[in-house]
Amino acid sequence: MIWNPTEGIDLGFFMIRFYSLTWVTAFALGWYITKFIFQREKESIEKLDNLFVYTIVATMLGARLGHVIFYQPELFSQDPLSVLLPISTKPELHFTGFSGLASHGAAIAIIVTMYYIKTK
Repeated sequence: MIWNPTEGIDLGFFMIRFYSLTWVTAFALGWYITKFIFQREKESIEKLDNLFVYTIVATMLGARLGHVIFYQPELFSQDPLSVLLPISTKPELHFTGFSGLASHGAAIAIIVTMYYIKTK
């Protein structure tokens, strides 16, 4: 199999891309495994919900910001809207989709977020 994140399952009216499917699968498995751990440790599932939401936001924002900071820092000055939105305004406004994620940016954001949650 040749990895191409733009390929996927074509439903005719909608394309489920493999890259998106791996993100959803990772978050679903992560929640399920963490729920099992929380139940075993007799922790509140409400804490898990908060942790899960913070982790998803940290992962997505950290991955995108990590890519921009490490690989395309010029976007901050040349096209700041494209940093977090799926658009580009240069040379004209057009939809680009979400692209450019860095796993190390996500890892840094998750660590910072977990520290914030622990000290909160």
